Amino acid sequence: MEENQFWQLGKAHMNLYVGRFRPCTCQRRKKRCHCFRPHRNEIWLFSRYSTGWKCGLHADWTELTSCVDQELDKNEGETTKRRYFYVSLLREPIARYLSEFRHVQRGATWKTSRHWCLGRQATPAELPPCYSGENWMDVQLDDFAACESNLAANRQTRMLSDLALVGCYNKSSLPPHERDRIMLASAKRNLASMAYFGLTEYQKMSQYIFEETFNLRFAIPFEQHNTTVSTTTMNDLTPEQRRRIEQLNSLDIELYAFAKRLLFQRFEKLKAKDADFEVRFAHLGNLGMRNGVTEFNWDSNIEDTSTEQQ
Repeated sequence: MEENQFWQLGKAHMNLYVGRFRPCTCQRRKKRCHCFRPHRNEIWLFSRYSTGWKCGLHADWTELTSCVDQELDKNEGETTKRRYFYVSLLREPIARYLSEFRHVQRGATWKTSRHWCLGRQATPAELPPCYSGENWMDVQLDDFAACESNLAANRQTRMLSDLALVGCYNKSSLPPHERDRIMLASAKRNLASMAYFGLTEYQKMSQYIFEETFNLRFAIPFEQHNTTVSTTTMNDLTPEQRRRIEQLNSLDIELYAFAKRLLFQRFEKLKAKDADFEVRFAHLGNLGMRNGVTEFNWDSNIEDTSTEQQ
């Protein structure tokens, strides 16, 4: 699951998700779910797995809020007023940056991302490419970090903020420090207003908060992978490379610290109201287990198509 991947859940349709009506019908190997209200052509879950990349590859908050209504109206053939619940996952910024670096090293490009804002797409002058040719395969970390237009830097802040507030991708519209200040404040505000967000480093806590927020229970637990490819890369960083990456992702580092504080606050608040907390929380680690073995692992049972590009 992409760290900043958003979903929108229409409030009127949430009861579908908790099983009172027809649930999504999913094809695991195709990473595709059909999520319609009973006997109607109305989608209640908007995500890459149910609707595809309707608002562009890995659309951000700015793109989604201006696109989702139009796409659902187009799909359903009528204009309907909807209320949305946004949810997102964040990841520790240095690990996330290195993960994207390794992904690009393997050939990922995200060429079909739209970077849409205020009715237009970012121009090549606003987002000059970091490489020539089909992709940036085998790029070295220092070269990856040296490209000023590389959107990997502070990606989570950019994807969660309202870019219209800073002139979209026109960096000359504001002084850099003012642009950064506005984007970070916007990202924090949008994150705090979401119905739910989680942190990949706190999967069990994130799962508990999701279940309590939406009054549903997972059949399969979130999985915690403590050792990743980015972890190996991080261990090989020189002190100078580490400082450079921290500098490049300073907004994301501050955003993540804010998100962590907020997540723990929400957790403690839900925990205080839950008379069965000890039993509930202990049970989360055993979901989907039989004789100590996880019964189903989505990632290990389907082909990874996360580049879908490109």
